[in-house]
Amino acid sequence: MKNILISGIAALAFGVSAASAEEARTGVYPSGNVPIAPYSPGIKTANGFLYISGQIPYVDGAIPAHASDGENDVQDQTKIVMENISAVMAEAGYDLNDAVRATVFITDISGYGAFNEVYGTYWGEGDLPPARAAVEVGALPGGKPNAPVLVEVSMIAYK
Repeated sequence: MKNILISGIAALAFGVSAASAEEARTGVYPSGNVPIAPYSPGIKTANGFLYISGQIPYVDGAIPAHASDGENDVQDQTKIVMENISAVMAEAGYDLNDAVRATVFITDISGYGAFNEVYGTYWGEGDLPPARAAVEVGALPGGKPNAPVLVEVSMIAYK
């Protein structure tokens, strides 16, 4: 009860209401980006932030054959992931130069160099890539037999 009272007083003091919180954010759904679980590809907030959910290398709901054929899979999947992120950003009116934070999930850290080869091409000379963390994980959602998801990237942008 005490927490409810304090929250209510804070809402009154700062002019915040449940309705304004709902109005302060908008889901971003680029065409062709169909989530595999209950989440939004992106959430744009009224204060200029864009939160992009972890994107995996899906095109039309699946990993393309060329991205799981055993040749350059990390590079191929990274390109698809970055194009998916770019699509979410474009739908919201942002671009990769608005990115301020990225989180990379990769299933085998030995592929980190291959990931960076492709990731680095998305920012040109003089551009400022976002701050970033990279984490090796045991598995990523969305993989199929003989077509594992090797890379996932989430981002935060500000404009």
